[in-house]
Amino acid sequence: MPKNNKKKAQILSGSRVSRRDFFKKAGVGVVAGAVAGAVTFKDSVAYAQGGWDRQVDVVVVGTGAAAFSAATTARAEGASVVMLEKAPVAGGTTARSGGGYWIPNNRDLRANGIDDPREDAIRYMARYSYPHLYNPAAENLGLPKLQYDLIASFYDNASPAVEHLEAIGSLRSEAQLPGLPDYAEHLPENKVPLGGRTMYPVRGPDAAGGGGAEMIRQLQTWALENGVDVLTGHRASRIVKNDEGAVIGIEATTTGGTTMTFHARHGVVFGSGGFTNNRDLVLQFQPFGTYGGCAVPTNEGDFVHMATEAGAQLGNMNGAFRLQVVLDQALEFSSILTDIWQPPGDSMILVNKHGRRVVNEKRPYNERTRAHFDYDASEAEYPNRFLFMVWDQRSAEMYANRFPIPAAGTDAPYVVQGSSVEELATNLASHIDGLSSKVGPLASVGAYEMGDDFVQGLRESIARFNAFARHGHDGDFGRGSYPYDVQWHQYVFSTPVEGTGHELSTENITMYPLAESGPYFASILVAGTLDTNGGPVTGPNAQVIDTHGSPIPGLYAAGNCVASPTAHAYWGGGSTLGPAVTFGYLAGRHVVQEPARDADASKEATTA
Repeated sequence: MPKNNKKKAQILSGSRVSRRDFFKKAGVGVVAGAVAGAVTFKDSVAYAQGGWDRQVDVVVVGTGAAAFSAATTARAEGASVVMLEKAPVAGGTTARSGGGYWIPNNRDLRANGIDDPREDAIRYMARYSYPHLYNPAAENLGLPKLQYDLIASFYDNASPAVEHLEAIGSLRSEAQLPGLPDYAEHLPENKVPLGGRTMYPVRGPDAAGGGGAEMIRQLQTWALENGVDVLTGHRASRIVKNDEGAVIGIEATTTGGTTMTFHARHGVVFGSGGFTNNRDLVLQFQPFGTYGGCAVPTNEGDFVHMATEAGAQLGNMNGAFRLQVVLDQALEFSSILTDIWQPPGDSMILVNKHGRRVVNEKRPYNERTRAHFDYDASEAEYPNRFLFMVWDQRSAEMYANRFPIPAAGTDAPYVVQGSSVEELATNLASHIDGLSSKVGPLASVGAYEMGDDFVQGLRESIARFNAFARHGHDGDFGRGSYPYDVQWHQYVFSTPVEGTGHELSTENITMYPLAESGPYFASILVAGTLDTNGGPVTGPNAQVIDTHGSPIPGLYAAGNCVASPTAHAYWGGGSTLGPAVTFGYLAGRHVVQEPARDADASKEATTA
């Protein structure tokens, strides 16, 4: 295994905050209540009660990477800061993540003599995020100016953001060199294709966790030690603006149902996550067939409602950081505990309702998941809405306990077995019928999810795949011909169980012929999200833009609650947290430079 990849694999599979722990830690529930939106000061609770409950320089909504980056940066500038978190514990989806943040031209790359030139990096990000617009000969590479400026601002500020957080002592970071490949490593615009842009929090000797949990531990520890007030069980409900349209505060609802008012003299920063768990927004804006995701349950798109009423422009609302999830779990939980970063195994394929392979099973999760949204214009259907992950006894033994393959000697309720292809198909149809009672407003489940030609198609797909595997070349989708496929398969998601006695392919390590006879196993995969990444549009300094294209004074945002500069792409490991950290840092730097704004209130407020 290449140097540091073993450590990276441990980080990726390390500590995450589970859905159960998310609620259990504080022993209280999530704050409920409708989100009202935005009001002028004279229509606010603060005005009605004669003053604000709290006055600070900056209010930050959320406690994930974007929020803490903003809060610690603003506090280091001398501002008084309060953070409002809807959940009973801090950390958001960041705490459940692998904890990597994609930082181009980072300090460790430079220290190791690896060039990551600005022009080339911007070309890579523009090409990957906007392939339908990209033109290397055009102004701004063919992108609208704002989208180009966001990408350029990210490149210019990503490494300075990480270095700043380290300099003030709130987050210690390191890149994994040599690293694992970026997610579009094959594009000619990518001049650092084989890794090193992804950074991780350095774990202290006494830190038990890792990944995103460690990232939040470090950021929160510094925040608390330096006077940032972190209030959990406080759901931001309304943005308060003055008569000139500048944002001057926040109303929040506590777990007990009390409305608290917070005057933000310089402004408000949102880092409150996406809307994965808001079924109405998902139904209206996400592609058909999106089944929940891995974001924490509190990611309900509150900022979309508030910012819209505050006059914000929306963008990328059909975007998300995507990955596959197991259907059974998606129907049971809106916030899913486990996911399919890369399907494990070599004698394994993914097939659609007709039993046909439709995708390179080893490509990055964000790209692979988009295969679910293909539409058949002739049949007026989405044939890939369900993809069936099929593997044989060899993979069941060799890759045991690599989700969704269960541990050796155990069964899993989401794994269907058959002694033959025919029996597997029969049992899958029965399994799908059994799930039909669990559907919600975003999905329907019925026997029609498998075509009458499934058995014939699966037999032909196995035979075709096996022929490719014997020669080491996937003639349909190029599985194993990309560095990403091989490295992430070999060193992270498909490390073989020792002592099984099975051999690996010497032709293509990601492919091995499936057995000619059963037993066969299958799980049903559907499209999910790490989180959505659409919402209010922001500028290069993380200031929210209104519907006329102008910044809204005093309102900033970063992370998954805004229209991400990545658009639909996933540049490399950590492309969620990289922009979150960077634009959170920019928000913290710029919000403190806003003029102090007061509002008339006869009641004296508590000053932080």
